[in-house]
Amino acid sequence: MTATCIPYTRVPHSSALFSDYLYHFDRVRQFYPGSPYESTSFEAVAAELRKSATPRAEVAEVLERQNRSFGCGDETIANIRRLRDSGTLAVVTGQQVGLFAGPAFTLYKALTTVRVARSLSEQGIECVPVFWLATEDHDLEEVAEGAAFDEGYNLVALHDSGERPSARSSVGMVRHTAEISAAISQLEAVLPEGEARTQLINDLQACYAPGATWGESFARFATRLFSRWGVILLDPLDADIHKLSSAVYQQALGKARELRGRLMESSKTLVGRGYHAQVHVAEDSTLVFVNQNGDRQPLAERDGKFLIDGSQEVALAELQSALAERPLDFSPNVLLRPLVQDSLLTTVAYVAGPSELAYLGQAKPLYSAFGRPQPVIFPRAAFTLFDARTDRLLEKYKLVVEDVWQGEEHLSQRIAATGFAEGWSERFDQSERDLGKLLERLQADFEKLDPTLLDTLVHAREKMTYQMERLRGKVTRAALGRSELLARHVQALSQFLYPHKDLQERRVSGAYFLGRAGYELLDRVLAQIQMRCPDHQTLKY
Repeated sequence: MTATCIPYTRVPHSSALFSDYLYHFDRVRQFYPGSPYESTSFEAVAAELRKSATPRAEVAEVLERQNRSFGCGDETIANIRRLRDSGTLAVVTGQQVGLFAGPAFTLYKALTTVRVARSLSEQGIECVPVFWLATEDHDLEEVAEGAAFDEGYNLVALHDSGERPSARSSVGMVRHTAEISAAISQLEAVLPEGEARTQLINDLQACYAPGATWGESFARFATRLFSRWGVILLDPLDADIHKLSSAVYQQALGKARELRGRLMESSKTLVGRGYHAQVHVAEDSTLVFVNQNGDRQPLAERDGKFLIDGSQEVALAELQSALAERPLDFSPNVLLRPLVQDSLLTTVAYVAGPSELAYLGQAKPLYSAFGRPQPVIFPRAAFTLFDARTDRLLEKYKLVVEDVWQGEEHLSQRIAATGFAEGWSERFDQSERDLGKLLERLQADFEKLDPTLLDTLVHAREKMTYQMERLRGKVTRAALGRSELLARHVQALSQFLYPHKDLQERRVSGAYFLGRAGYELLDRVLAQIQMRCPDHQTLKY
């Protein structure tokens, strides 16, 4: 099977906002700076950025220090030095520092950033790719899990509970335990022998070791994957980075009520238009977290008074003084984080997943409040990958991935129809069509004879349709029951292509696919990423 595209209108769990952003941008234009599929959108943001000031030299100095410590190559150093130039802009993405680089979509995000930066540079907007490590996030449970497949396509959980200095410390401060070595061994056990497995396991063992922090491990591994394309990593959990972005926090504190009001109005407008507000904006939110005794606590504002963790009162002057003396004690919430990012980088485009795209639509009013242009939001590429065995099954039963997404009942019917008694499913379909035509003729007769009988006819039709579907289900189960092989194939396709009824890219670690297909898979994925096609793609490796 070659690469194919599937519109998001046929992809499970796609929101109305995301679909309209991709295919009907005029419906959502008020929430975003411009369409990612119009070159004028990037040109307009680039023109505004050239009027905006960012601490280029200071940021580049920090980036060079960080990326050298991660083990980057010459391509990344060259891009950092290009970023010092006032004519160079950034294409940015970011993600939580998940176990073994997190779910497969993290790889797709990074590669989309490479593709967009390359494309814009070719169009005359000089760009470099930047990956923002979300080390300040405190949700360890979300990043501590990974998954791979065994030979039967059963998900194998990978885990490291981590040793955190306090209950709500930033993930970037959490250190790996001995569990990390066991997780690497588990992954190695489910991968076939060969060069791909050897390279992956060697890299993981070099990057993920007991005592290393989550941020360090992720950065070192990501560097080995993406440095050849010059991807620049930025770890915000850095004293120099916080000093350079402290003005954003000062404004957020000083304008807390105004910013909150703008966000609540934006959320209300989104909901009023039939969309969803991705992030709940509390009536006392300041968009800022404060580090207290190692814990990342939300800072609230009520009636002009600031409260840490909802109870401890602190004066604005005291917060401003602490910000100047201990900038690392402050971090942004999900809506303020893009402003911190864009106060440091001249971001012409941000590569986002569906959830990010939603909250960035909420956050648009913050950019005007801070006097900065919002980057163009470019949807990350998305893939469902097939191995050779899965591809053979799809071909054998004349299936596409959408058949799997429709659930096991539909998939069972398709496989049973093709694999057991060829033609019976088509005969069921024909019988249902014949029945429909018969009832339509009866309806015409009833309308002439006695219209009050139409309700009875409708109920009869519903009962007949239900019984036909029930009979189809029984035949399907009987066919599968007589063939253990068919039942296994249903299970295998469901588990591999739609694990736990979720998209594969969200459930399965990208490292698993690298361990089976080799790092060349990254080149193949990059080659498939398109600038003007927003669809989900399938790809055989």
